[in-house]
Amino acid sequence: MESAKHFRATLAFAAVMVSIVAASSVAAASELETVAVIDFEYSDSSGEPEDQTAEHAARLVLFRQTLEAELGKEPSLATATIPCMANGCTVSTMRADDLLEESRAAGVDFLVFGGVHKMSTLVGGGRVVVLDVAENRFVFDRVISFRGDDDEAFVRAARFSSRDIAHTVPRGRQAPDEHPEPRRGIR
Repeated sequence: MESAKHFRATLAFAAVMVSIVAASSVAAASELETVAVIDFEYSDSSGEPEDQTAEHAARLVLFRQTLEAELGKEPSLATATIPCMANGCTVSTMRADDLLEESRAAGVDFLVFGGVHKMSTLVGGGRVVVLDVAENRFVFDRVISFRGDDDEAFVRAARFSSRDIAHTVPRGRQAPDEHPEPRRGIR
């Protein structure tokens, strides 16, 4: 008899705990902020004689996909898409107002974009920017550099950028302390 009471009490406690965990999981899921990573621009001023257009296009896709996948692993972020991504939109191939409108309509909180530039055989660089869509305000703007012109170098640069974004981009729409002044977004 005593063990039956203990069992029912344990079962009741477990049910309460499950409901608490379930409620907090729903709350946590609703607190996720969405991020869309659109295609990055690419330029090459290395002057190499061999045409590497196809290889660089593939590496740029790898860079974007790696950046998106790594951001998607962050507990506070969820990745999203906007309609223009089906056509490979970039900030230079689409009007800023249209890009903002699509992002807002898709419920995107942050839009990630930028460019990669090959300076020489061994040195690449670029810029990674994160826009707070609701405020049309930059919350992250970094110049990156990396060594190498192969898949590994692009993946390494994307992972580094992802970690930097995850540690820098403000959560809950609060401006980071290091940039208290509003920074204009895309126009």
